[in-house]
Amino acid sequence: MEHHVHLDGHGFRLEPLALSHAPALAGIVDEAMWAGMSGPLPVGIPGMVEYVLRNQAAADVVAFAVLRTDTGEVVGSTAFRDHSADDRRVEIGRTFYARSTWGTLVNPVAKWLMLQHAFEVWDVHRVGFRVDVRNTRSLAAMRRLGAYEEGVMRAHRTAWDGSRADSVCFSILAPEWPGVELGLLGRILGTNVLAMPDIA
Repeated sequence: MEHHVHLDGHGFRLEPLALSHAPALAGIVDEAMWAGMSGPLPVGIPGMVEYVLRNQAAADVVAFAVLRTDTGEVVGSTAFRDHSADDRRVEIGRTFYARSTWGTLVNPVAKWLMLQHAFEVWDVHRVGFRVDVRNTRSLAAMRRLGAYEEGVMRAHRTAWDGSRADSVCFSILAPEWPGVELGLLGRILGTNVLAMPDIA
């Protein structure tokens, strides 16, 4: 799916995932990192080229490369999927980042940019997330985000290693977005945004 959505803010840029991003992305993935993903592990540059092409070919996926604005360094990838304008819903997933960025602002900023676009540009009512029950790091990130934990879909999908995987479902609804946004901006800006009326 060719798309032209570009999102930019707080030191990071999300641009349409392209073959030119494949070498950098290939250098940041490994088997342990990929354990919670649904697709096969991209092995080397050829594997990542195939991953990019699959994302581009998917009619319901809007995939991004995530870059540092100051250096242009590619630090990860993420995507919208299952967007339904009629039902006003979308999911965010297919997210992975270089280990060197773990614990930094990249994920809060990327989530803020994508959620803002979903709720304020696409006017969705629901943003969903599905996380492999074994992916403790992503589960902790979702809970810190403030998304509502809906429950577990047992044996929901086949993991890349062939095992059956349970998925934990989370969501954010439009009325909840202002509060979630305040929390994200507080983390991004390192301030108590509740005390900053110009942001709230």
